[in-house]
Amino acid sequence: MSEFKVHHHLSELCSLLGVGPNVAEKYSENLSKYVKPFLSVQVLTSNAVKTLATNAPDPQAFLDKYSELKNRNVHNLDALVVFLSGLLEDGKARDVVGEASKARMSEEGLSFTTVPTVVAEIEQAANTKLSQDELNELKNRLLKESQLTHAPSEAHCQALGLEKKRAMLGPATPTWLSSRPYLSLDFIFSEKSSNAAPLGDVSVSSQEYQLLEDVLSVMLGIDGTYITVKPSGKPHLPPTFTVDSSVEPSLRALVNRVLPICGHYSVVICFMEERSLYHHGLVNQALAAAIRNLMKDYMLLVTQLETQQLRGVLTLHKLWFYVEKTLTVMEMLARLVSNLSKSESHGGAVLSLLHERSLSLTGCGQLQEVTLYLAQAAAVPYMKMLTKWIYRGIVSDPYNEFMITDNEEKKKESEEFSIEDNTDEYWMKRYTIRTHNIPSFLQSYADIILRTGKYFNVIRDSDNTFVCPQQEELLYSVGDKSYVYAIERTYSFASKRLLQLLMKDKDLMGRLRSVKHYFLLDQGDFVMHLLSLCECELSKNIDDVVPTRLESLVELALRTAAVNVDPYKDDVHCVLLPFSLMNQMLRILSIDTVEEREYWPPHDRLQLSGLQGFSLNYHVTWPVSLVLDKKSIACYQMIFRHLFFCKYVERLLCRVWLSNKVAKSFPLSASRTYASAFTLRQRMLNFIQNIEYYMMIEVIERNWQSFIAKMKNVENVDEVMLCHSNFLNSVLKDCMLTSPELLRIVSKMMAICVSFANFILSPEPDTSIHEANHEESESFEQTIARFDLQFTGMLVTLVGSISDLGRDEYNDGLVNVLHRLDCNNFYTKKSEGLNVVSSPEGSLEYMNGPASG
Repeated sequence: MSEFKVHHHLSELCSLLGVGPNVAEKYSENLSKYVKPFLSVQVLTSNAVKTLATNAPDPQAFLDKYSELKNRNVHNLDALVVFLSGLLEDGKARDVVGEASKARMSEEGLSFTTVPTVVAEIEQAANTKLSQDELNELKNRLLKESQLTHAPSEAHCQALGLEKKRAMLGPATPTWLSSRPYLSLDFIFSEKSSNAAPLGDVSVSSQEYQLLEDVLSVMLGIDGTYITVKPSGKPHLPPTFTVDSSVEPSLRALVNRVLPICGHYSVVICFMEERSLYHHGLVNQALAAAIRNLMKDYMLLVTQLETQQLRGVLTLHKLWFYVEKTLTVMEMLARLVSNLSKSESHGGAVLSLLHERSLSLTGCGQLQEVTLYLAQAAAVPYMKMLTKWIYRGIVSDPYNEFMITDNEEKKKESEEFSIEDNTDEYWMKRYTIRTHNIPSFLQSYADIILRTGKYFNVIRDSDNTFVCPQQEELLYSVGDKSYVYAIERTYSFASKRLLQLLMKDKDLMGRLRSVKHYFLLDQGDFVMHLLSLCECELSKNIDDVVPTRLESLVELALRTAAVNVDPYKDDVHCVLLPFSLMNQMLRILSIDTVEEREYWPPHDRLQLSGLQGFSLNYHVTWPVSLVLDKKSIACYQMIFRHLFFCKYVERLLCRVWLSNKVAKSFPLSASRTYASAFTLRQRMLNFIQNIEYYMMIEVIERNWQSFIAKMKNVENVDEVMLCHSNFLNSVLKDCMLTSPELLRIVSKMMAICVSFANFILSPEPDTSIHEANHEESESFEQTIARFDLQFTGMLVTLVGSISDLGRDEYNDGLVNVLHRLDCNNFYTKKSEGLNVVSSPEGSLEYMNGPASG
């Protein structure tokens, strides 16, 4: 599970429990280190069930409910039981959840005792006489409590909606199927009276002959004369049979031993006929067809018994001898189909139950053979879907049974789904896994199956003539794992073929180097050309910048710099973003938190300069956009904006250095007035150059070399995407872009540098010292002193914040920049004599830096 998912789930949990959002920020990173996949074989589920049953108000009711859910093959039931057991044993967690639950129930007008109280009043009312008003009041209370406590949950509503949607799949069921009940092989229950005389009035041999006729009829779902059949009244349960009470007791005992097979027959036939309908899916239809074949053998047995009965050689003892083994098989079948009916299993869930039942019957001979036969027959349509997916990347699933779902149809309605524009959506969200439709024998290979089909889908989009070689039919088997070897072999081929397509045919590494040239300022002359040509235009308000003129200047910079030899330079374009870098980062870091809405852009456009909103954009085509998707380009843009503004600040300070050369011609007394300004300028220049060196050499270049080394050993596209994502995350983190506190401090320091440079380069400071009076000189020195105090205070704050961060999470890169900025503990010693602010929020606000707005 990714850190983002951990943070998202933890935020939801905190909101449900009423805990502050800061808890999610505090514990998500630590929690993600300890998240491990749940392995049922490593968990003592039985101990957890015993613990919960012991603490339950009604232990037997809890155990019955657990057995029912277990028979229904509920997904992740054991994991939930173990979690609840751990929650029960943890006193603090139990108290927190209990208080939060009571608070939520009280807000909704619910309680744990309302319904029992009403029930007690009803029981009391049964023994007393109530007036009409009291009865109406009790009725209203009962209706109110039933509406509050028994309102359908969201999951229940979704299940009902899924069942309705499932009923609409496939062709409609013809009406004559329900209007002609005698087409069914099951019992036809109708209100009729039997006028037959008591069977006990005839001889024992005649009783046996008549009972044989009735038993053979009931075995085929036909009512007998002296054996009556009544429905159970509950779904998935066999009907009840009653033998004429006047029958000789020994004969009745023999008949009662045979009658259970008739009930099993009814349950099996009912399931077979119901699951043969279209909307139950291909897997259930295949299973029903396999059961129909077994029922043919059963009917053949009954026909043979009827032949012997007509010849007069069949007795009840012989009948029991012939059907005794069949009874065991029919009992197993009835129990199996009852579990399938109760769980409303569909698709892969049916195969999971059949597979687990086959394994549980190991050593049972015929029972395992029958179960394995049913599993193999039911798996045929599912394995055909799997074959089509892993060899062609196509989902052929008309009844929503397969483990992979194609979400493209949902996107087509809103016309938002485009491979070129939404590659991250395409790769991560178009094809997803339905966990409840994963057969248990494919559970450990689900991720490989998903990626194999996605790889072939991408390959086919790039080359329509591509056909996967060495295709073979996939067949389910318990002992033979040939389908597993075929899946692994196909996955290996697909991953290598797609990797070759990206690396060689589409030149992925060349694309990444091209992106590095522009966004990570790999080519120094390009950024200098860009600043020289675009500085005048970008100095305007963002609304006054002419996009076409800016695009022409960027293209001119590309043509005149060393990057002109880059074959992908035409894919670089400029863009003006309506938010500052600080605002952009805070919006990303505040996703799924309470503060998220605070950072969305307001209705009024932010007052930004062109420099603050300027960034580059990069156009890539499919399938390279799998790696360079919109999110990755956004990360590159944030890094570029930070580096670009640093280069702009450095350029301003260098311009100040050039203007300061005029002071060499001043007298010594006049030069002393500028000494403090010269010193502050050099300290600012030293700061900005050290920050640039740290980000470009110690962070970007070091992580780039590590990224290149890892890319030489990747084996599939997912590893490529993971390596690229880790590279960007490391650069963003080490460049202090993911820490709001450090980014805010650095941004404010650059804002101070810009304000200082603008002050020095303004016409007033350039006035000759001989023409300035004493008061003007004092004003100049005081302004420089104010800039010095602000810059020194913020730098000391930055050094302290980096030191604190280094203690919490060691980072050798930050330690290096700390030594560069605070050489010989210069600022550490100086902070002792300064009254500096302790946080960037307490400092002066500047509107010229990238953090403004």
